[in-house]
Amino acid sequence: MEDPATARGLALAYASLDTRHRLQIIDAIVNDAQTEGIGASAVLASLLTVEEDLDVARHIAEAMSAAGDQGLRNELRTRALLAGDELRGGVVLIRPLHGAFVEVLALAWNDASGVSHAAYDPLAHHEHASRHAATLPTDLRFEEMPVTFAIDTVTSVLWNHRRLHGTLPDCVKPFADMFWIERTPDADD
Repeated sequence: MEDPATARGLALAYASLDTRHRLQIIDAIVNDAQTEGIGASAVLASLLTVEEDLDVARHIAEAMSAAGDQGLRNELRTRALLAGDELRGGVVLIRPLHGAFVEVLALAWNDASGVSHAAYDPLAHHEHASRHAATLPTDLRFEEMPVTFAIDTVTSVLWNHRRLHGTLPDCVKPFADMFWIERTPDADD
């Protein structure tokens, strides 16, 4: 499955079912994939994202493990498109999930207001991820940059935003693990 809208639709429909029917869907996906000689893991991964029942989630994980990584193999890398600097700019962070899917965080900011535009797409096709730059102010000119440089820039922007507003935009939370500061022995003194 390489269409994000299809994956989202399947996951949402699946989430609306009762436990018995969700288990039947999982088993049907696994059986159909085996019959067709394809991996079920990519489809199951989409279901796992919405599964709240621990036992059912465990059943999905076991089915994915049995299927191996077929459909999950990913040779994509994290990418960053950056415009401007800490005072005024934007970023599109693109992080691989599974198969052809990525998650995307798009932010724009200025020094006076902090983050002025924020969007998060939890499931996008990697070939279309950079289109999220079009959702940000049109005068920004994005260039692909090293991820570490972009993260350093955005971390400064997020600190400024938090100073101004007391919190961060909610859509930053899925990417929070990218904005951490490594403690060094000198920092503990």
